[in-house]
Amino acid sequence: MKNRQDAMLSLDEPSVTGPQRPIISDAKSCQHWLATLPLTQAAAAHAEIQLQLDLLNHTSALSGMERLRIQEQLREAVAYIQGEMAKKYTGKPVPLDAAELAVWKKVIALWQGFTQAYQICLQNYQDNDQALTNFAPAIVQRILRLTGQQMLEYLRIHQNIPEALWKQLHKTYATAEELGLEKIAVKDPLNRMVEGTRPESAYVHALLLDLADPYPLTARQLDQADRWLDKWAARVNVLKTPVVPANPDLKLPALVVDFNRAAGIQFGAQFETGPNIRHLDGSQLAATLVKRIKHLRKGGDPGELDVGEDCKQPACEAQLFRLFQHWCEPQHHRAYERRAGGQKAQVSFTLAAIHFFCNGGKVYRQPGERTHQELSWREVEDFQMFGRVSSQTQKLQASQIGFATENWQIQDESALGFRLAADGLHAARVALNQLIAIRHPQAKHFAIGQVRWMRFDASGDLNIGIHTFPGIPMAVGIRAPVLIPTLQNKFIQAFLLPEIPTIKEPATLVLPHGWYGPNKQLELHIDDTLHVRLTQVVERGADFERVAFEVK
Repeated sequence: MKNRQDAMLSLDEPSVTGPQRPIISDAKSCQHWLATLPLTQAAAAHAEIQLQLDLLNHTSALSGMERLRIQEQLREAVAYIQGEMAKKYTGKPVPLDAAELAVWKKVIALWQGFTQAYQICLQNYQDNDQALTNFAPAIVQRILRLTGQQMLEYLRIHQNIPEALWKQLHKTYATAEELGLEKIAVKDPLNRMVEGTRPESAYVHALLLDLADPYPLTARQLDQADRWLDKWAARVNVLKTPVVPANPDLKLPALVVDFNRAAGIQFGAQFETGPNIRHLDGSQLAATLVKRIKHLRKGGDPGELDVGEDCKQPACEAQLFRLFQHWCEPQHHRAYERRAGGQKAQVSFTLAAIHFFCNGGKVYRQPGERTHQELSWREVEDFQMFGRVSSQTQKLQASQIGFATENWQIQDESALGFRLAADGLHAARVALNQLIAIRHPQAKHFAIGQVRWMRFDASGDLNIGIHTFPGIPMAVGIRAPVLIPTLQNKFIQAFLLPEIPTIKEPATLVLPHGWYGPNKQLELHIDDTLHVRLTQVVERGADFERVAFEVK
């Protein structure tokens, strides 16, 4: 499997010519057609809507007002079906497989076509279609929101936002300003967080979601931030002049947008000006976040806030504080110095493979499972010749059972981790927060850690950030004890990380996901079997739990 994905789709200007006639000819026929649409069959309904939308976008027989009525009738169905389709790739390891990528491209294509339909309406208004005068602010708001929705789909699969989308976003907002529409209130039935919104808020929504550094966010966290912005984007004002701080004590950074740059918010100079420069006043947003963070730190219930029923402590406070850092604080400087890379590291991704390589290239066996007579003929020869199993035999065994390391380029490194880039082809599909093993070319042993973020660069190469756990991992076995020896379970693979007193790091176990339970008793096998009690979760990942323990 390649480490690249051809994710960029063209963003052509809408076309209004074409020979075919759509089934939908006006708002009334659209209403009847929607009643027959099989919404419970997302793929079929998606294909039907895409076909009709393509036909509508290629006809000039519709008036601007009739086209807008059709679009508004389609919005709720499109949003629902797109959400159902997105479930097929959201939160999945990357690169996506062929089926997942095909669905993603269909979702992008529908958002794109839906955006183009509103762009046609906007063009009709600019061509002096007086019937659209009262609806022009809503048309612009829809285009901006749909452009942001396309950006969200790229973020969901850890892709860079294409330059074409940034240009489309800035151009649309600049047009809104030229027409004097950007601050006019409009109703958006799909935004259930507020009674009214405005084009400016839709623009800010897209900008802030990008500024939130979305690549380390889980699918749930990303959707949560997106939902919060439905309400909180309205608390940021876009200004043509530098911001005058309402509360200097907050020390908010200067957030600047340049319409001529295919990028989002930049941390700029406070007094930077120009015809294409806009400043974002985030003082109301900062006050909103500070109020909620303080409420939670005092022991307040998240249910008393407008953050949704799915927001529970301590994750709720952590998410709010993280967003405050990215939106309301100056750019962060790393606590640990980053050193440039240039070398290649060996990496491995699955727990079983990681255990194999941390175990010196030996397959994990149950205590006393094999005797010398049960060794393979290659192992017997190695013992006779070298007194041990040779590395060549270990590599052969690894390939036979499907274990392999991959070489990834070290972009930079620090005391706490690495930034890696896939080097050419790679077989592994990588998931956010999954366990990973890495061996630096100058190290004798593998370290283990967690994939903290993933992002495809502009060339389509996958980059990942790794947080490594302190200490050299020891491959061990764990099992739950039973009262009847004949019913004893087998040991399964796990890891022991040593205590490091100098940094006050306790010894921890890295277990498969789902094994932790408060005060749970386990048998730990190293050379002998120890009885341990689990005390707390230190870190929880996609496929593992790192836990503190006590020896009984």
